[in-house]
This record gives sequence, structure tokens and C-alpha cells, in this order.
Amino acid sequence: MSGNELDNIGQKIRALRQSKSMTVRELAKLTGVTPGLISQIEHGRVSPSLGTLKKILAALGETIISLVEQDVGEQAIKGIVRKSERRRVFVSSGLTYELLSAKNNAYSMFISYLEAGHDSGQKFYSHEGIESGIVIQGSVEISLGDKTILLNEGDSITYPSTIPHKWRNVGKVTAVGIWVVSPPSF
Repeated sequence: MSGNELDNIGQKIRALRQSKSMTVRELAKLTGVTPGLISQIEHGRVSPSLGTLKKILAALGETIISLVEQDVGEQAIKGIVRKSERRRVFVSSGLTYELLSAKNNAYSMFISYLEAGHDSGQKFYSHEGIESGIVIQGSVEISLGDKTILLNEGDSITYPSTIPHKWRNVGKVTAVGIWVVSPPSF
């Protein structure tokens, strides 16, 4: 097995063990192997024998097949972004993004907070892809090329990101919106 496959198996075992609130010592006791061996497996340093792997998985209530099938479930679990763990990006004075999506190559989703009287800057932006958003609070004026569109609370828009664009808060409260950009541009 390659190092990546060892790491992957070890990571899956560690995730399963932790999801059951089980310590390495507890798992070792249930399987009859040393805590050191379990630690080495979890860190991808050694490959377990088929017998050892079966013992570990049985103690965790899993099978080898379920370990392989977990890939889809783990992607979903890795995609969870807790409110308290959101990364905040201070884009410019008065403009903050709060990232909602886990890192991926397909899109980024974020909440934008644009304070009253602030904008995205004097320059237009353009990049490959598509953007879509909804205004949750306030009013935002979006300039797309030579067109200007006013979006109020509840309004949404989708446009090709290749069109030069910029935006500004024309209301009296912080404008809040949820945006999706594909592919991610930051």
C-alpha cells in the first residue's frame, strides 16, 4: 500500500474511533493489539494485517466494505462548517465575508456584510465563472458593465463573472447577502 492509502485507512479508523468517543487504549483492549500499533496505524506509519484490520473494525462496529463506502459520508462530514468555525475575510473597509462552504474546487459560498455607505471599491472586477446571490438585509446596487441594478431584501441575481462588476450599499443598514461563486475566486 502507498503512504496515501495508509494515511487514508488510518484517518478513517481514527475518525470512527473518535466518533464513538473511544480512546486508543480502549480500542486496543477490545482488539487485543497494543495501543502503539493502533497509533501507528492511525498515523499511517504501518499497514495493518487483514486480521488486525478486521479486529479493529469489528470493535468499532464496522466492516471493511463499510470502511470503503465511507468516502461519500466522510465528504459530507468534512463539508460541515459550524457557525463558530466560519472563517472571516476582511476584504476592505466596510466589507467582510464569512465563508460558509468547505474548501472545494467547484464553488465558494459566503455571507457578505457590506456596511452602509461602503462599496467593493472603485474598480470593476471580472474573473472566470458565475456568481449568484440573494440579499437578506438592506439594499445593494450592483454595477454590471454599463448597467446598474438595485437589489432589495429578498431579491436575487445570477450573472457571468466575466462581466466587469462592482457593488455598493445604498441603504442605511449593513447589507447582508449570501453569495455563491463558481469556480472559487478566493
